[in-house]
Amino acid sequence: TPVDHIPGSLQQPGLRLPFGSSVRWSYTGGPHTAWGTGEPLSALDFAPPVSGCSLSEEPALAVADGVISRVGEAELVLDLDGDGDERTGWSIFYLHLSTATLPKVGTVVKAGDPLGIPSCEGGRATGSHVHIARKYNGEWILAEGTLAFNLDGWIAYNGATPYEGTLVRFGNTVRASVSSDALSIISADPR
Repeated sequence: TPVDHIPGSLQQPGLRLPFGSSVRWSYTGGPHTAWGTGEPLSALDFAPPVSGCSLSEEPALAVADGVISRVGEAELVLDLDGDGDERTGWSIFYLHLSTATLPKVGTVVKAGDPLGIPSCEGGRATGSHVHIARKYNGEWILAEGTLAFNLDGWIAYNGATPYEGTLVRFGNTVRASVSSDALSIISADPR
């Protein structure tokens, strides 16, 4: 019998922002490609408060409990069902983390545990940041839509072009900006 890759009843598990609740980062990239170029628009970018490609003292954090199923140059995959296979269940792809700071494959983490230091490593980057995207059963999940990216209640919406877009929570809106302007500052704090 055929198995649905993405069942109609699918819901995103609870995910937190990829940084500490007591800090403020910038939302620097609205929905854009998770890997390579073009679609699907599955990824979001967040930058710590540093200039250019300086390394932050604040690491990117695990958005949920899981196990590190893959580590590569400036990238890792957090497998949320813990079976170590990113082709099954939910997984979160992280990019632009300093390779020297990444945990080993098989490391079990809890939501909020440090995963690595945001950097400019791993491809095109104008400043240190973390790029995150979701997969379910190995398929990229769009950042906007029925299964919109939801991080601590912040819901992702596309912009007119890739990398533009907003996150909305409790009637508050932050706008993606590569220049980390005041309208792009975000925190997990509900105030």
